[in-house]
Amino acid sequence: MTALTGSILLALAGCQAVPGAKNGAQGAAGQSAAATPAQTQAVGTQHAITDNRQALDLRVFLADTRSRPDWTPVTLKPSGVLYVQPTAVINRSDLMGIQSATDQKGDGILVLILNDEGLKKIRAATAANPGLRLALVVGHTMLAAPGYAAPISQQKLAFGVGSARNAELAARSVAGVEATPPASGF
Repeated sequence: MTALTGSILLALAGCQAVPGAKNGAQGAAGQSAAATPAQTQAVGTQHAITDNRQALDLRVFLADTRSRPDWTPVTLKPSGVLYVQPTAVINRSDLMGIQSATDQKGDGILVLILNDEGLKKIRAATAANPGLRLALVVGHTMLAAPGYAAPISQQKLAFGVGSARNAELAARSVAGVEATPPASGF
């Protein structure tokens, strides 16, 4: 794993299955890239988050490259370890919507649109834990683990997920528009 300064994100060589997860999805590589809503352009429909039994769960955890007591180690491909706090900071219920987008280079971005409670939770967690990472997990697959330099204070939270296709599949799966990703995965 490469540690970069500032708010540059962790580059993952592949999607990571969360330890203990049932039916962990295997997926294509999703390289993360720093993105703010101003640096993205929408390519997919904004999907509302509603009660839907077909929707995949979405969770965001605090993570670090250093070992921490009681945090779960996740082995990264091709090498490295990320330590993930076992309790999610936010989950699907903290979202108003989700949307796929691309950055200026055409890489896929998954934009989480937080409700007021979700924003409050992520702001408090990132203020209390400066300079860590946010591990984005959809279903049982870690798609990205971007670093942050300052507390999160925006309603829209953007994660680099590799391709525009990955972003759209993830958005549709979380919204329940498409129950699960196709066999080829993210």
